[in-house]
Amino acid sequence: MKTMQWSDAARTPREVAAAVESSGEVRLERRGDGVPFVLMREDRARQAQRGMETTARLLRNLLHHGGEELVTEALVDVFPWVNFLPEKDCVAFVREFMWTLEACSDLDVWTPFGRMIHEWQQTAAIHADPALAQELSRAVDSDLGPVPVPMMSEEAGAEEE
Repeated sequence: MKTMQWSDAARTPREVAAAVESSGEVRLERRGDGVPFVLMREDRARQAQRGMETTARLLRNLLHHGGEELVTEALVDVFPWVNFLPEKDCVAFVREFMWTLEACSDLDVWTPFGRMIHEWQQTAAIHADPALAQELSRAVDSDLGPVPVPMMSEEAGAEEE
């Protein structure tokens, strides 16, 4: 993937377009802490989406046709931290992984998939630390006090100013 500057898109759009045509996609760097953009041809984006849909269906069918152990082993190879999960959580992770993968593929929205992986990884980190797992698993013996009313995101932003 070729990398160019965001300003190149305005100054030399033909050069950017030629780079997209030749390499399939171009990463456009932005100044400061702006997240770079990736510019690609539509046919390439459609092919990637079809690939994800096919992969999701393949894994779902493998899981439904008795390949749960194989899918679990494959996920452990991809995410070694799954070994820290208790067996019941490992089963729940595999099922949630499959459901979320398929749902995100159908919608072409991947934020929930990344969030799900992050949350399970954090759960595995807790189980990897026996003292932390024990502390978080113990019963709470006393009242921890009143729970504050949740603030709407607009209210929270106004208080920070």
